[in-house]
Parts: sequence; C-alpha cells; structure tokens
Amino acid sequence: MLTLTSRTDGRIGWNIVTSWKKSAFRAIGIDTPIEHDERYLQADEYLNVCYKLWNGSWSDDAIIADAANDAYFDPDKIRTIRHHGKFYDLESRHICDPSPQRTPFLFQAGTSEAGSTFASRHAEAIFVSSHSPTVLRSKVDNIRALAAAQGRDPRSVKFFATFTPILSQTDEEAQVKFQSLQQTASTVGGLVLFSGWTGIDISKIPLDQDITAEDSKEAHKITSIMSAFTTTSTEMPRWTPRVVAEEASIGGLGPVSVGSPVTVADEMERWIREGDIDGFNMAYVTTPGTFEDVVDLLIPELRRRGLYPEKIEDGLTAREKVYGKGQARLRDDHAGNTYRYDVYQEEAPHPSKVKQKSQVDAEAEMRKASATTGAAQIEAESIMPSSRLDSVPAEHDGHVDSPVAGSVQWPRKSLPRHLFRQWPRNY
Repeated sequence: MLTLTSRTDGRIGWNIVTSWKKSAFRAIGIDTPIEHDERYLQADEYLNVCYKLWNGSWSDDAIIADAANDAYFDPDKIRTIRHHGKFYDLESRHICDPSPQRTPFLFQAGTSEAGSTFASRHAEAIFVSSHSPTVLRSKVDNIRALAAAQGRDPRSVKFFATFTPILSQTDEEAQVKFQSLQQTASTVGGLVLFSGWTGIDISKIPLDQDITAEDSKEAHKITSIMSAFTTTSTEMPRWTPRVVAEEASIGGLGPVSVGSPVTVADEMERWIREGDIDGFNMAYVTTPGTFEDVVDLLIPELRRRGLYPEKIEDGLTAREKVYGKGQARLRDDHAGNTYRYDVYQEEAPHPSKVKQKSQVDAEAEMRKASATTGAAQIEAESIMPSSRLDSVPAEHDGHVDSPVAGSVQWPRKSLPRHLFRQWPRNY
C-alpha cells in the first residue's frame, strides 16, 4: 500500500473492506467466517497498527540521504513499534519510508451499526447505497453524529452514493437506450447477486410477496445491503422478488437515472440536497460506453452548474483533491493522528496478552525452580564416595558403567576426583 502511494506521489486511496464471503475466508485458511461485529473490531485494531507504522515509526527528518557517507536514514529517528493487541502482535520498525500522504486516503463502505461506528472513527469517505435519498439521509446523519462524538468535524466525512446514469442527448433517446439495455440485462444474474449479498434465497419467495429482513437465514451477509433491499420508501413502496428482478439487473444497489444531461444532473442535485451526500460512485451499464457518456454529456452540464471543477491542479494527493491543497496528511481531528511520531505513546498490551505473559512468566519460574533443584541434587551427588570411584577400572579411558543404574560416569583420569559428576546417558 505504501509503495503504491509513494510511486504515485500520494494519489492512492484504500477502500477498507472486512469481507463476508465464506469462499474468501476459506481461501485464507479460515473454515468459518468471523462474526460480523467481530470483523469490525479486528479491522479497528488493524487500522491502529497501520497508523502506528505509517505515522509513528519514522520521524519527518529521519531521511538524511547522505550519499557521501552511504547513509539514507538516521536509525535513531525510526521508532520500533510495539503493539500487543487482541488480534495482532508486532514489534518492528516500519520497513518503508513515509509516503507523501503517510496514510492513504481512507474509503469505507457499510452502514450497519458496527460499520457506522467504524466509519465514524476511520473513514474519510464512505460509499453508500440506497434507492431513496430520504432513506439514505438517516444513515448519513447517524454517521456524521457519531463522527462528531469522536471529536471530528462531521462535514469532513464525505459520502459518495451509488448512481447509474443512462444518458443521451434527449430524454426520449435515453429511454430508447434504456429499453435496449433491459433486453440484454441478466435478470437471473441480478437475482443471484441479491441472494449472495443478503443471504435471502429469493427462489423460495413468491414473485409478488413482500421481502423482509426475516427472510434472511444466512448469518454471513452484507448487512447494509440487506437493509437497503428491505427498507421501503416513497420511491420504493414494496420489495418483492419481481421488483428486485427489475432493480438488480441494472443499477443494482442504487438509483438508475435515465435522460438528457439536464434531467440526470437535476436528479443528482436532488440526491445531494435530500440525501446530504458529497458526491457519487458512478456505476456503469456498459464500458467504456457509460463513462464516455458521462465525460461527453454529463460533465459539461455539471460544470455549467458549478458542481464539477473546470480543472484540478496537477500534483495534488488524493486527500488534497478532497480537502484542498496542503491537506496531504490526515486531518488533526482524525484518530490516526494520535499516533504521529512527535506525540506517539506506546499503548498497554491487551488484557489477554497480559494474562498470557503472566502464564509464560509463571511457567518460566517453575522451570527455573526445577532446574535449580536439579542442579543442587547433581552437586550433592557429585561428591562421590571413594569406594565408588575406586570401583572404576584404571585401564578404562572411555565411558564406563556407573555404579548408579541408568547413568554414565566420566573417566577418573580426565578430571580431578572432586569434579566427578553423574550424567544421563542421553546427554
């Protein structure tokens, strides 16, 4: 990750995903997926480890680039990170020097309770999906409130909604294009995706029966998407298999806007206004066709309305393109900034690791005590009666059987008599 952001001069963002597919977990040797909320707890700690390495290991002046003395960095200005948490253990300096952003720009998707809590602490931008801006608004408001409770500026968290535009020069031409696309869309493919996302076996539900969250029998699913497909609104008064078949085949997770550049731009402004979002995650129906239409038809209209910049300055990092020139690193109110090199404080180990260390220390003390007792016993036995020593034939220069069963006595000619010891045969 840091190599990518360094090689691109800081133009890299990271979409943080906790995953949910059974096949993905099996691919990394985990038979049963980690429980939903536990995955977010693990992701939270993982982000903390990343912040420590990216922001807390290297001082800003650690790089000296002294070619004459063959020195690239000053090792005294690179901190060893010691982290012993519930899920991760680390004792290391970061192996890469800092990138222009230090921390990549952080995206996240997921508006479940656990996902929202995670987003309010870590995400700088959030991918959201809904078929209604009013339904989406409550989720946006909730995360902004949670971010404020974390001490963050709630407006600094940016929301990007899924949006599928189908464009043409006129509304009529766009409708013709949409009808043509519907003829080639895979309805079955859309339903399969829906069932995978939500854990709902839609094949068992009558075509016109309402779908509810109780229909999901699978524990491992995308909770926020299941919510999106089971929450009704003015735009979507019912969710039935028939409706899902129509919606999932084109657009899938969000609205489909069909029309001229003016019509589509009007709809985008409505979503910005009613959903309190900051931008869009543009979905496509064809590639490169959808993107060509956006560039050639939609962007000129958005620029005319002042919603899209005429030109973005060259050389900006991903974060600067969102927050403005000069904000290449995390904002001061972001949790990751508490791990900066100049303010870094090592955290206490997780209680489970303290308990483990106590057990290890106790076992070490027991081994030490046992070894001390054994050494004392050997020392006592080392002063052997002369009669036992005299029993060793003088002509033997190698090992001989000891009078003590199951042991060997070193030859009397090799060492002074008072240093004779008895040793196990397998020593």
